[in-house]
Amino acid sequence: MKKTRLLKVIGAAGIKAQKDKSFFEKVKTFFALLNDYRKGLYKPKVKNLAIAFFVLAYLISPLDIIPEAIFGPFGLIDDFGIFMIGMKFLNKEIVRYSSWKMTELQSI
Repeated sequence: MKKTRLLKVIGAAGIKAQKDKSFFEKVKTFFALLNDYRKGLYKPKVKNLAIAFFVLAYLISPLDIIPEAIFGPFGLIDDFGIFMIGMKFLNKEIVRYSSWKMTELQSI
């Protein structure tokens, strides 16, 4: 995939995220999901768990597709893009987790 096409895809995802007011709620729910998984309270699907750990590992890793040292602030575009693609795939798991969490809270 060419860099310009990748930048267009990432830019479109960023614009969509800004319009989606629930995006930040989904991010918070994603981290709550990981926390409940770590505690052993929630069991996500294996595929979704693998995607989540790949996204987190990429964001934490010093290795990048577009290095920050060369491209400056534009080097963060690849991190944002990986995060957005991961959130797109994890959306169903986040909805599933939210409904599980609501049933857990109602049973208390």
